[in-house]
Amino acid sequence: EWGEFSFKSIFNKIAQGRRLKKDDQISGSIPFVMAGTTNSGVVNYISNPVASFPNNSITIDIFGNTFYRDYSFGAGDDTGVYWNTKKKYSSSTMKFFSIAMSKAVYGKFDYGKKLRSSKSLDFKMQLPTKNGKIDYEFMETFIADLEIERFHKIESHLTKIGLDDYHLSKQEKQRDR
Repeated sequence: EWGEFSFKSIFNKIAQGRRLKKDDQISGSIPFVMAGTTNSGVVNYISNPVASFPNNSITIDIFGNTFYRDYSFGAGDDTGVYWNTKKKYSSSTMKFFSIAMSKAVYGKFDYGKKLRSSKSLDFKMQLPTKNGKIDYEFMETFIADLEIERFHKIESHLTKIGLDDYHLSKQEKQRDR
């Protein structure tokens, strides 16, 4: 079963990034997110003293491009950031939320009609339910299955092109668990 849930019922923190023109960006190590799909919206790495958004959050830009972030970052004013400080969602749950949010805003925004996070509080996304409550177990399993399937496709492709003697680093092995 599926139910409708508003963005504000899932996230207790919804904020818009701040304007930082390209000419004012100082090179550094903070990923800076703006509107766009190239490099998941990361346009630069900066050292400017901008608001830092937490890892395990979701960004939606003014066009509805939605990405899960598993790292801390800064964001421009064309990007809304969604997270929760009271409930710790797993990365798999957040990835599922990002898919559901993307579907909720798909095709509704463009240059003439830009999305602002302050206007998205009451947007609804479809989530799986069990006994009238969000089914987190289903979401975890669904995302895990997608990730395993993706890994096997990559592994198969590498074998087909003769790159089957690769070795995963310790970090890569940990990330796949």
